Amino acid sequence: MKRISAYIGLYSTFIFLLISDGLFAQAPQQINYQAVVRNNSGQPVAGGTPVSLLFTIHDGTATGPTVFTETDNDTTNQFGLVSVQIGTISFLSGVNWANGAKYLQVEVQLNHTGPYVDMGVSQLLSVPYALFAGNGQIGPQGATGAIGATGTRGLQGNTGATGVVGATGIQGVQGATGSIGATGAQGIPGTTGATGQQGLPGNTGTTGLGIQGVTGVQGLQGNIGATGSIGATGAQGIQGVTGAIGQQGIPGNVGATGFGIQGVTGAQGATGVQGLQGNVGATGSIGATGAQGIQGVTGA
Repeated sequence: MKRISAYIGLYSTFIFLLISDGLFAQAPQQINYQAVVRNNSGQPVAGGTPVSLLFTIHDGTATGPTVFTETDNDTTNQFGLVSVQIGTISFLSGVNWANGAKYLQVEVQLNHTGPYVDMGVSQLLSVPYALFAGNGQIGPQGATGAIGATGTRGLQGNTGATGVVGATGIQGVQGATGSIGATGAQGIPGTTGATGQQGLPGNTGTTGLGIQGVTGVQGLQGNIGATGSIGATGAQGIQGVTGAIGQQGIPGNVGATGFGIQGVTGAQGATGVQGLQGNVGATGSIGATGAQGIQGVTGA
């Protein structure tokens, strides 16, 4: 690892880091770059501040031709530090590191606003040898080393003995079955309550009487005179009062529901001991075969 520290400008301190994978390895084509960004009072800026870094590499002198340019964006950490990799956007492979000195110019912009502040130019005094090797000739490849011998395989361990199977426990004796208790007596049914008396019917109201109107006087016979006026209609009689409705009889009391006490379930009786099985009797001897009878006479 190659480490170079430089103070550039008034308000920023930059640390340049170059990591090489070896003279004969493939060049990574990137350069690590770290910087501590400070404010006008020389204190690191607050963490989380957006920073834009504009990198320019000049060939030969500090104001020589531009051979590389790139802008990288990052955000400061709690120490005001930013860390980027030069070459992630543009290609460093286009720089001919073997041809003369190279100068790095750094410009900074905060919060992505305003113009870039030129922090100065510094010469890259240590040549990036890995990048230089990318422009040079590749040396001959070394011979492949011999493959080492395979180590001896260890002995396989003995298989452990199988454990003894535990004995089966003795089954417990089954308890005796209890006797069935007697059935309890059925309860006496309750008495039905008496039916209530029917209420008395109400009295019928009197019929109303209306006074009939007076009949008008009949006119005299003779010349047909003027038609007499129609007599007034008599007033309608007053409607009789409706009799009161008789009171409804009081309903009879409902008799209490009878209930019988349920008998206690008796204990279940014990099952009797099973008798011993009798011995099987000896098989009797086979009787003698009887004499064959005389054959009957053949019929006609």
